[in-house]
Amino acid sequence: MSDLPPLNSKGGGRTRPARRRPQRLTLSPRDAMRQQSLSKVFFVLASLVALISLVMAGLQQVDQGAPSNSTATSTPPTGITLLPGAVLVDVVKIVDGDTIDVRAAETELRVRLYGVDTPERGDRCFREATERTRTLAGLQVQLIPDTRLQDSFKRELRYVYTAGGKSIDAALVREGLALAWREDGSQRTALIALEEQARAAKTGCLWSGS
Repeated sequence: MSDLPPLNSKGGGRTRPARRRPQRLTLSPRDAMRQQSLSKVFFVLASLVALISLVMAGLQQVDQGAPSNSTATSTPPTGITLLPGAVLVDVVKIVDGDTIDVRAAETELRVRLYGVDTPERGDRCFREATERTRTLAGLQVQLIPDTRLQDSFKRELRYVYTAGGKSIDAALVREGLALAWREDGSQRTALIALEEQARAAKTGCLWSGS
């Protein structure tokens, strides 16, 4: 049997030794102001540490595959500003002037440019339109959805912009390499106007006759 007395016993259980009450210190006004300033500094530092901890926890949660809002895309590289409602994706392949393959969230998608119709393979200006789309698209593009999300071939319908925010749909029409899509879409009117201007000025492969 243990020789130790039982806890919480009335006959002298373990208790903390009595603490001596410290003497109250009297600070000069200068020392009091210095102590107040140090307290503010420590408070700011503690707040920064807490904020950094929250940020690191959030990053760790993302790395572990936590679900995220679809509108909260990964942070774009420095120097790139996302357009309202846009998603930045990697370009995998240029199929033709109005169709590209992209990769988003480790998934490859075939995207049809919403606002244009470029020449088909074997038609005049096919090569020029395809190469121009390749040059404009580069390594990354921004995609913006509109009225319809897919066409009859199950391709994703998006207005497509360069990584820097320049409309590829508009560039192709303006340069006489594509016809404006006339049936629907929020940019339909603007793109038709660009086509009429290019046609009147005989701009590009489609209208120059070359």
